[in-house]
Amino acid sequence: MSLRILLFFSVALRLAAQQTGVPESDLNRRIERQVRAYAEAPPDATIRMGARTPSNFPGYDNLPVSIEQGAIKKAVNFLISKDGKKMLYITEMDLTLDPYARNVSRIDLSGRPSRGAEKAPVTVVVYDDFQCPFCARMYVTLFNEVMSGYRDRVRVVAKDFPIVDAHPWAMRAAVDALCLAAENLPAYWDFSDYVHTHQQETNSLVKAKGNVDLSAMDALITEFGRKHSVNAEKLQACIARQDTSSVENSMAEGKSLGVSATPTMFVNGQEIEGVLSTESLRLVLDRALSEAGGTH
Repeated sequence: MSLRILLFFSVALRLAAQQTGVPESDLNRRIERQVRAYAEAPPDATIRMGARTPSNFPGYDNLPVSIEQGAIKKAVNFLISKDGKKMLYITEMDLTLDPYARNVSRIDLSGRPSRGAEKAPVTVVVYDDFQCPFCARMYVTLFNEVMSGYRDRVRVVAKDFPIVDAHPWAMRAAVDALCLAAENLPAYWDFSDYVHTHQQETNSLVKAKGNVDLSAMDALITEFGRKHSVNAEKLQACIARQDTSSVENSMAEGKSLGVSATPTMFVNGQEIEGVLSTESLRLVLDRALSEAGGTH
């Protein structure tokens, strides 16, 4: 930000404070506290206030605020009363745009492992973490309890979103699993089923003697490759490369959609975060099928 812009913001806030009769520092402190509380900003986040400008709401000005944490920056627009006593947050929704369709347009399904009918009227995109216990619960609900009644009408596409800070072997599992998928899709799903339903055993295997041994994940993938007669040379070459680009692209895509936790699903573009009950998931799928013109 240039010095000229900073000076402009400073003068604008000073004039606003003078108009309200509240000292500038006090007004800024009040605004910052409200923003931190409303946005649940992390303790190390920096709150920056922009210049107040006239709004379309009588008695209120626009007040742009940015919440910055490292390389992450989020812009939020507030309305602040001219007397400095009230601040509002109003979300403007463009009814000419379909938020579900917008999400669908941002998701790249090419080359991703999928289950269900290829041309199903409903597509469920799951941003998943192999080491996430909540993902395991949602996985069992989706595939063991729900999908048996929807296989001809619903397609499930797997996306990677490993939470690397909390789950030390999740990235390795995602990369290795894609190596398996490139050679044999049933082998990928066999591995995925096993890890999601045997997470404790997998965790014990990879964390033998208290240390994370990522080679144990490679060995597990190799075992599933052997079980499905996958070309061992190609599989081992892929594992050795440890190309994380596809996983990182999936993560970046998820973040662009607002994904911050796993599991997060998009059902024909509708975002669903967290673990759903069997009944709730069926309701979501039935609604999506109805809207898509399919039967439920």
